[in-house]
Amino acid sequence: MPALTFSKWSSGGNTTLFLHDVDAPPHRQAAWARAVLDPAILGAEQAGCVRTDSRALRMAGGEFCVNASRAFGALLALTGSGATPFHTDISVSGWTGPVQLTVRGRAPRWQVSARLRLPSACRPETHAPGRLVRLPGIAHLLLPLEGDAAPPDLLTRARTAISVAGLEDEAASGTIWWKPRAHGAVMIPVVRVRDAGTLVAENACGSGALALALELESRYGRRECDLLQPSGSVLHVRLTPCRGDGAREAEIDGPVVLLARGRVWPDTTDAPDAGN
Repeated sequence: MPALTFSKWSSGGNTTLFLHDVDAPPHRQAAWARAVLDPAILGAEQAGCVRTDSRALRMAGGEFCVNASRAFGALLALTGSGATPFHTDISVSGWTGPVQLTVRGRAPRWQVSARLRLPSACRPETHAPGRLVRLPGIAHLLLPLEGDAAPPDLLTRARTAISVAGLEDEAASGTIWWKPRAHGAVMIPVVRVRDAGTLVAENACGSGALALALELESRYGRRECDLLQPSGSVLHVRLTPCRGDGAREAEIDGPVVLLARGRVWPDTTDAPDAGN
């Protein structure tokens, strides 16, 4: 059983575990992630492996995650000079280009923005049972929220919606219930990561916030919005106008907090040696 260095973060309430500088194939990383996500071990909403030397992040299921990317920026600032503002580019699983990060603040609390160049195909489309936004590394299904609280049987409803939409084979798929509010919307996200075997009602979701911002722009013409997360935190999303080639950029900004650092011994004795 290996001893692994870890850090635990909250990106607007979206708790994320990083396993540091591991040298293992993807199936083994996924097994370690499943182990440490157990509330009896460390517990979190998601996990990934980071290499600080190459500024690379791979999420447990190879998916893309905005909030984990923002937390990685804080980690890099912390392990560097510690001075902010700190600017860096990282590579992230699922995404097709660099993610540009700007970190402000100091340990253990920062404000971190992630700037992304969006492919021209990233736009909302009607897709039963709701609206669908396909981002590199994750697809989000957008559904109307009735009332102000999460729907009952939230995980069951999310699982059904993902199945009806035919998203079960996606590396990651989200179901975002949402309702407009002044300057943006309130959102309730559930995210399924196929290879990590997780279906989680998240306290915040950065890629879901981006998907919802694209829908708000499509409906109301807004290019900036504040999206209230279940944690009570707000993610601010800004979209640039489309260029002649259809490309554009998005910036997602919000708080990041360091929760814990240390060593962990994940028990993966039941995990397969060759993987999916």
